[in-house]
Amino acid sequence: MKLKVEGLRFKVNKAMLWLVAIALLSTTNWQLATAQHSNPNITVVLRADSTNLNMGDPIQVSLSVKHAKGQQVVLPTVADTLGSMEVSSASGIDTSAIGNDITLVRTYTVAAYDSGTYHAGPVQVLYKSSTGSTDTTYSNVLYFAVTTLDVDTTKPIMDIKPPLEVPYVWQEFTYYIIGGALLLVLLIAAYFLYQFYKKNKPVVQERYKPKDAAHVWARKELKKLEEEQLWQKDEVKQYYSRLTEILRLYLEYRYGWMGIESTTEELEAEVSMYDINAVAKGLMFETLRTADLVKFAKMLPMPDVHTKSLQNVRQFVEMTALIENDKDNKSNVR
Repeated sequence: MKLKVEGLRFKVNKAMLWLVAIALLSTTNWQLATAQHSNPNITVVLRADSTNLNMGDPIQVSLSVKHAKGQQVVLPTVADTLGSMEVSSASGIDTSAIGNDITLVRTYTVAAYDSGTYHAGPVQVLYKSSTGSTDTTYSNVLYFAVTTLDVDTTKPIMDIKPPLEVPYVWQEFTYYIIGGALLLVLLIAAYFLYQFYKKNKPVVQERYKPKDAAHVWARKELKKLEEEQLWQKDEVKQYYSRLTEILRLYLEYRYGWMGIESTTEELEAEVSMYDINAVAKGLMFETLRTADLVKFAKMLPMPDVHTKSLQNVRQFVEMTALIENDKDNKSNVR
């Protein structure tokens, strides 16, 4: 028990001697720096919160420069180190004035990452001398005792602590909420725009096309027209309108020739693009010209012309029909 107490006293006395030595060194260095670079108008001092710290602990060191008004002073730029201490950050220069004196203060945050003795300073400050030349003065030097944490070797090694769970707050999701709301608004707007254009989109109706082949359809329509006996009822204009309509629709169904709205002259200009022989062309245009005279010139043809016009269309259909096996269809219509 006596040995343990004596050992503890020895450790305490050794630590106190170490601190006294550091204090003496700091005082001596500061006095030497002041003696070598003395200037009654400029005072440069380094101060620290503490000269004892654990490895990795940050400490504040302030550089204070006091000079007379009108004296030009330049503080050093911030470097990665201050003496042998590593600088993690540095404040701006804080300026204050009392009477004829100006005080400039900059605070450094420094640390050391291994055990041992470290120092901060001397810091070099430039100024203009009375002769106009640039001169230098220095601050004092600070010494630090950096120690490691005491480790109790009697206890087992503990595992690394897991990350702390921090509860979420709704402010963290602000941007996500705003983004989601904007996306929802865009989707709703896109839906209503789609519905609007869909509702107002013009309906394109497909042109009617008979199920029967073009020539079979034409035979049936000509048969119906003949049975209606329109010209016999003095409905001559209606008769020729129906006859030319059947002829023009036959051209569309047979050749894809969209001539229902075309004039006779336009059909004559386009007929060379289709495989129609000269005789069939003559029959077609003879009927179309007769119909134009009836509809537009109010001509009243003889009865045999009405019959001949119907026969011309029938003959044109038979001459241009695309027939594969049409015996039964032809016999049924006739």
